[in-house]
Amino acid sequence: CWLAPLAVLTLVATLPQGAQAQLISISPGLMAGGSLSTFTGNTVSDVKNYAGFIAGGFVRIGLAGFAFQPGVYYTTKGVESGDFSETTGTGSKEALDYIQIPIVIRLHIGPIYVGGGPAVGFKLGCKITLGAAPSSSQDCAGNSGDYNPKSLEYTGILEAGLEFGKFSLGGRADLGLSNVVEAANSGNVSAIDTKTRTVSVVAAIRF
Repeated sequence: CWLAPLAVLTLVATLPQGAQAQLISISPGLMAGGSLSTFTGNTVSDVKNYAGFIAGGFVRIGLAGFAFQPGVYYTTKGVESGDFSETTGTGSKEALDYIQIPIVIRLHIGPIYVGGGPAVGFKLGCKITLGAAPSSSQDCAGNSGDYNPKSLEYTGILEAGLEFGKFSLGGRADLGLSNVVEAANSGNVSAIDTKTRTVSVVAAIRF
């Protein structure tokens, strides 16, 4: 199915410039929404979702029912231990901030769209908050036990939703493809396999 947009682009490239301009539409836009994320892997147990958000901008390049949509987003991900509670002062939560650059290809059928593609995230920061001290957070480096967060994360994006004119509302799955952490010492490198999983509800507007 990913060959279909390429075939359409090849066909359009053979058309006169005037005809190309009529078929291709380019529009910038903004997107924002709330998210729930967690960690999965062999180092993860007894955890619950972390509530975060995503916000940023994109450029839509539309062509014959398909759209090529690169973007730049600020997104927060994380995880809470199963016993995290500010009331009882137990457990902890870990929050990561990323600048994410996805490249998504969409298929539009009437008001419905579906899409997917790769993304890379550049870590801006990571904080650990203890239930016993909810008003203060510590940097993850050196405080995450046997591991530290990596500076880059590679994920796969899946999305679907409804679009009415310049407005859209949809769901977005952000599935980790790379290990999000690295061992704090070389002896634990092979033992770590931790990835993020994030689901978002997002709204967007194009201009």
